[in-house]
Amino acid sequence: MKKFRLMVTVLLLLAVLLGACKAQEPAPAAEEPSAEEPAMEETKEPFRVAVVMPSAINDLAFSQSMYDALLTIQSEMGGEEAMEIVYSDNMFVVDDAAAAIRDYAAEGYDLVIAHGSQYGSSLQEIAPDFPETSFAWGTTVDTFGIDNIFAYEAASDQGGYVNGVLAASLSKTGILGVVGPIETGDAKLYVDGFVAGAKATDPTVQVNVNYIGSFSDVALASEAANTHIAAGADVLTGTAQMVVGAIGVAEESGALWFGTQSSQTELAPSIVVANQVYRWDIVLNEIIDLIGEGTLGGTSFVIDLANGGEVLEFNPDFDLPADVAALAEETINEISGGAVALQAPKFEDVFKVAVVMPSAINDLAFSQSMYDALLSIQEWMGGEGAMEFVYSDNMFVVDDAAAAIRDYAAEGFDLVIAHGSQYGSSLQEIAPDFPDTSFAWGTTVDTFGIDNIFAYEAASQEGGYVNGVIAASLSESGVLGVVGPIETGDAKLYVDGFVAGAKATNPDVQVNVNYIGSFSDIALASEAANTHVAAGADGLTGTAQMVVGAIGVAEESGAMWFGTQASQSGLAPANVVANQVYHWEVVLKDVIQMIADGTNGGTSFVIDLANGGEVMDFNADYELPAEVKSLALDTIKGIIDGSITIELGE
Repeated sequence: MKKFRLMVTVLLLLAVLLGACKAQEPAPAAEEPSAEEPAMEETKEPFRVAVVMPSAINDLAFSQSMYDALLTIQSEMGGEEAMEIVYSDNMFVVDDAAAAIRDYAAEGYDLVIAHGSQYGSSLQEIAPDFPETSFAWGTTVDTFGIDNIFAYEAASDQGGYVNGVLAASLSKTGILGVVGPIETGDAKLYVDGFVAGAKATDPTVQVNVNYIGSFSDVALASEAANTHIAAGADVLTGTAQMVVGAIGVAEESGALWFGTQSSQTELAPSIVVANQVYRWDIVLNEIIDLIGEGTLGGTSFVIDLANGGEVLEFNPDFDLPADVAALAEETINEISGGAVALQAPKFEDVFKVAVVMPSAINDLAFSQSMYDALLSIQEWMGGEGAMEFVYSDNMFVVDDAAAAIRDYAAEGFDLVIAHGSQYGSSLQEIAPDFPDTSFAWGTTVDTFGIDNIFAYEAASQEGGYVNGVIAASLSESGVLGVVGPIETGDAKLYVDGFVAGAKATNPDVQVNVNYIGSFSDIALASEAANTHVAAGADGLTGTAQMVVGAIGVAEESGAMWFGTQASQSGLAPANVVANQVYHWEVVLKDVIQMIADGTNGGTSFVIDLANGGEVMDFNADYELPAEVKSLALDTIKGIIDGSITIELGE
């Protein structure tokens, strides 16, 4: 028994020793890979992008422009293995879009794109919850100061401008129709650019704009397009995904169509002339590069004609006249090179403007023309956050006006406007005391040789001439009456132009002119108008703020009225035939741009029919005979192209 136990013990000891020896043996060396066997490569994860869009990926507009750009980027990066794309389209409901944005971020996508300005508030809340995720949204330049949000915008006014140039060049009726969605973002930019381009090409062209209040309502877009066609439009354009309805109307009616955002040629190849196509891949490439370098946001981008983010695509199936095509290319080059500035300059601080005016801001004449222009300029510059303006109106007393001008300059306003020729002597004394302040005054072309004074004038004889042509054509009595203020400035120019136009149309017409010696005396203007009516006048006109009295007489007597400076149709819609309307914003844009470039004055400007600073506004409520309207439009064209020379009296 003991021998057996001893044998077992020995065997156990041997087993332990053998196990220990085996554990101490070195492991066999790993085999080196042969030359024919490459080492295993590390698998690279694809770059993952998610996009949320308000409409379908094939909408031929806003959403498709982004989807096409993502496909382009994916192809450039090496296909689906290098870049993964997922999307949620038709996200009209913002809450649904916000949920999708949050879900994509939670799923670890590298870049989440909220493609719609309506998604901004949601993104502002979501992005801080995912600091390792990059977000991008547009169209805007606002990153909210959040480090992981990129923003992108389209300078869509540029392609809009080119399309407007083309449209005005091709239109036979002289009437264009625009179907807009909501007056915001790149939609508004495009529409404004289109109108500007059309008007720059043909100031007589009528551009009717209808914002339908929706990005997606195809039926409403169709209805708006039909309204434009009924009003005589032979060219249409529009922006956002609902325009497919308007394009259908254009095709049915044979009207030309100009597209934007994406190519719309395939929808109606016989009537689409050109498209402004967004190339968001220009922006996306930069965003992806920044993410690769570790920058997750905080930068905004703008696509435009110069950087190739916007491309004008001409429909090869449309027979575009060679001269019109050349004009379009010239316009593109001018915009790309900066010769045509469409957007307002940017200032570090709020740009501050003060204006002193001789009458009320709602005088339907001289002062209102400047006030309305400043409202337009404020919107152009980006609203109250970009431009502040204050005014002192009813400054009949020159000494009071001079005190206000000096006070505004002392308060540090960037531009002080003395809107009245009676303020010239005061400005000549004040301006040198404030060399860093820009001043402007009118109507005149005299800067006094002072480097910080701009001057502006109106070639009011041009609209006066057109009004005279219409008045002489419509008058049954052959007698017309003019109520003038003081025989100076744009008032005298207008009166002389009116007389010249009337006499050129009917040499036998009798034009009685009465200068009352005042810009503001309404009672005297009424008295003068009554004298004209008593003398047989069935057509009246006048200039300056006191004419409201004369318009009242015209309304009471049933005489026609022809306005100038601002639209006066609302005061007597049954009597006002047409108005020459001043658009001082044409001058103000140049003045502000020069200030931004470091020039505080020394230049004078003139508004006229050719540059769009004067526009003939025909009262829609007055039934103007077609042949007279045609004569008026021909007269405008003749003045612009120089075939009509206005001979003014001494």
